[in-house]
Amino acid sequence: MISIIIPTYNEEKQIVKTLENLNQIKREIPIEIILVDGSSNDNTVKLSKNLVDKIFISHKCRAIQQNIGASISSGEIILFLHADTIIPKIALKMLEKQQKNIKWGFYNIAFDVMQLKFYILSSCINFRSKVFKYGTGDQCLFITKNLFNQIGGFPNIDLMEDIAICQKLKKIFYPSILNHSVITSARKWEKEGYLKTILKMKLLRLLYKVGCNPSFLQKYY
Repeated sequence: MISIIIPTYNEEKQIVKTLENLNQIKREIPIEIILVDGSSNDNTVKLSKNLVDKIFISHKCRAIQQNIGASISSGEIILFLHADTIIPKIALKMLEKQQKNIKWGFYNIAFDVMQLKFYILSSCINFRSKVFKYGTGDQCLFITKNLFNQIGGFPNIDLMEDIAICQKLKKIFYPSILNHSVITSARKWEKEGYLKTILKMKLLRLLYKVGCNPSFLQKYY
């Protein structure tokens, strides 16, 4: 079984669509849906209660929320899903079929906006992932529960937890990169500006690589 962990915080506008998609898939594929909410002050939890298998309330920190979800999961494979990302059924079927041969990995990514600039952006992200062997949270990281426990889960940091865990994992096994794309929201790029967001994310990753504290970087995310 695949356990899908969804960390949330104030996602009332996105979460129902994401969960309804998973519940449709659940009719054909054995999955467990776990939502770990970071003490939202909107209707995220209320809207989600009847659409998940397990729900847990914690304080807001994506790494901690995902670790909690993993600790209460029942599946052999754990998949971490952002609230604004949709997994097509065919993508989960591919993971289900290959799970015996997979240690960890992630999907290619596409955006929910059909514009050339977002096609270019997703192509660059997918190319970077193949070359440098790491994925971001939007790409739905998946990992066997045994391996996740072996490495101690996500480090309890406020930002870049996805990069940090990939750095650990790729020292042990190469990732499996599944070609079917997951569809993630372009809302951040549309709200904050396309080029501004790209430059900001590149700068934050660079600062993280040279040793800046993730708690400091979180203030500018």
